[in-house]
Amino acid sequence: MKKKTKNASAWLVALIALLSGGTYYGTHTDKDVTANPVPETEVVAASDEAVETVPEGVDYSLPALRKNSGEQILHRTAMTISWNKETRTPNWVAYLLKDADMDGNLGREPEFYQDFEIAKEVRVSTYDYSHSGYDRGHMAPAGDFNGDKKAKKETFYMTNICPQNHKLNGDSWNTLEKQCRDWAYQEGGIYSVVGPVYTSENPKTIGTHKVAVPDKFFRCILSLKKGKEKAVGFIYENTGTRQRISRAACSVDEVEQLTGYDFFTALPDKLEKKLEANYNLKDWGYPEEY
Repeated sequence: MKKKTKNASAWLVALIALLSGGTYYGTHTDKDVTANPVPETEVVAASDEAVETVPEGVDYSLPALRKNSGEQILHRTAMTISWNKETRTPNWVAYLLKDADMDGNLGREPEFYQDFEIAKEVRVSTYDYSHSGYDRGHMAPAGDFNGDKKAKKETFYMTNICPQNHKLNGDSWNTLEKQCRDWAYQEGGIYSVVGPVYTSENPKTIGTHKVAVPDKFFRCILSLKKGKEKAVGFIYENTGTRQRISRAACSVDEVEQLTGYDFFTALPDKLEKKLEANYNLKDWGYPEEY
């Protein structure tokens, strides 16, 4: 009833204003009136822009954590590791690769180290790899941290290591690692996440602790260089066959489909969807045919 009375009053005010040759804007206070009201489209545009803003100080390398997966998260000086007690290898190793970490002349560590944050019964030692026919393959390479002594030493913890074909480790995989360092310099830093892929139901194991041998390896990298944001994934077979970077390259979405992980989840949704769906090595200054 009060609503009808209010509407009738408003109608009467409007009629009087029109008969007097004026214009009716509706009831308001002086605070509501603006000389140049903002069009609705401009408000929407501003809102969309805010959604796509990429905040600083966020570790965009981290994949989504998985409930009830049994993964053990290990926080290191320059990287984060998801450890898998079933395979005795990392699920993934994630980190920001930047100039300060790479610039230096630190020598190679003299040995590989057990990680005492891991339960003794599943704690891998370097001897699990002895006479296995497989290299102790770094996921985060030692060469990425030549400027940080502690971080470089932590790359030799066995929680950062997987059984890797010797030729792959010394050739194609090593080539990709070097190229990623070049891209990190070029882009002012890149976010990287890397790990093994198991497609076999019963993978081969090595050593006393039965370390599972991966079928493949993946690496995904992300550049947030302003105005040139991009991402790309790579999948390598754990064999001695020479594999070109251009042939191993793929979208991040493809790596997600293969591994079941969700990468770069801290990105705004629209940007994440866009960057993960497509890739172009030319955007990275790399010839696709090479």
